[in-house]
Amino acid sequence: MPEPLREVQRRFLAGIVEDDAGAAALIDDDARVGAAKRLAIYRNNYRASLTGVLADHYERLHAWLGDEQFDHVASAYVAAHPSMTRNLRHYGGSFAAFLAEHFPNDGELAELARLDWALRAAFDAPDVPVLDAVRVTALGETWLEQPLTLHPSACLLSARFNVAALWRALDAGEEPPEPVEFTEPVALLVWRNGLQPHFRSLSEIEAGALARLEAGATFTGLSAHIIEAVGEAAAMEELAGWLGQWLADGVLVQSGTGP
Repeated sequence: MPEPLREVQRRFLAGIVEDDAGAAALIDDDARVGAAKRLAIYRNNYRASLTGVLADHYERLHAWLGDEQFDHVASAYVAAHPSMTRNLRHYGGSFAAFLAEHFPNDGELAELARLDWALRAAFDAPDVPVLDAVRVTALGETWLEQPLTLHPSACLLSARFNVAALWRALDAGEEPPEPVEFTEPVALLVWRNGLQPHFRSLSEIEAGALARLEAGATFTGLSAHIIEAVGEAAAMEELAGWLGQWLADGVLVQSGTGP
């Protein structure tokens, strides 16, 4: 009795993904090419497709490593992490963790990958109404007491290396600087304004403020915390500058706002 189609598919996939040589029995053999060679062609095409996906998702990391090194690292990732999604846009989300595990002495690799992925994720993030100057004016003072959070495109990253400078140089096609490890981690904010992803470095106090808002703090609650931390005069100056920047960038939304 012929094997059920699902079992044939499972065996063939095992031959492609897991190097199961038994899958060659599913392929017509002939003297011209041979089943084993045909299976190897399928396997190579599968892996080349996934390494190509990684190269597209991690453009600046690709530029940093160069074609040969990137292909070597990406091939190792593909072998260890077969695609489990029907949408290749989501393939490679654990690449940064893979790099951190396998290249602990080259920390800039994982951080470049994390920044590449965050920027790609920011581009694809849902659209929701942002808290901008127009909306603040319409709401009056009521928004001050409402829980806030970050826009779905926004995220906070912690960088131990000068990946912001590396990424920008690579993006501009310039000679990147040497990797430098900071004595203290630096926070990066990634977000999308309109259709364009952006990122910038943050001071420690601004990063802490955004983390509080990400957790659902109100602006009134945040203001009280900053006043307690740095005093009223300095807090008012910081908060005014931050709020103008956040509203212009479209970083904030009212908590509970959905797509």
